[in-house]
Amino acid sequence: MSGKGELVVVEVRKTEVVAVALPMRVHLLPLSNHDLLLPPVDVAVFFCYKNPTTTTTRLIGKEGALMLFTFASMIGVLKKAMSQALVSYYPFAGEVVHNTVGEPQLLCNNHGVDFIEAFAHVELQGLNFYNPDYSIEGKLVPKKKQGVLSVQNGKNLFPSAFILWALIHSSFATY
Repeated sequence: MSGKGELVVVEVRKTEVVAVALPMRVHLLPLSNHDLLLPPVDVAVFFCYKNPTTTTTRLIGKEGALMLFTFASMIGVLKKAMSQALVSYYPFAGEVVHNTVGEPQLLCNNHGVDFIEAFAHVELQGLNFYNPDYSIEGKLVPKKKQGVLSVQNGKNLFPSAFILWALIHSSFATY
């Protein structure tokens, strides 16, 4: 399925939640007045990286030993890095809740970030970037179940890997 007008099929292989590496104190962060005026809007970001010609790349490890860098190890590195990055950006691991007046707030409770591993049955040139709602939205870009941030990492028929994330706009504008 690589034509510009064909439907993109994405096979979700694994879904899990990545939590903050360190324990965090549970607390509320109010949204800014600007964010209270705007409706909750999800922002989607799409990154695509070229894979090496083979499935493994040799990297020098910390002790100087050679390590194999496969797609599975790349997923592990990304999850570990995300867990560590969430220490500084802990609101992204929280949830949006409403106070007694009905205003949204960020509950920083270390709920975690939805992390989805997927395979897209399409080549990169088969995506219709002129109509992203048809070829990308809801297929390559993950739908947030709950929480502030959702990340999808995967590979496709084209020799590349992709990282996509969906984020509630007000969460990063506030923080």
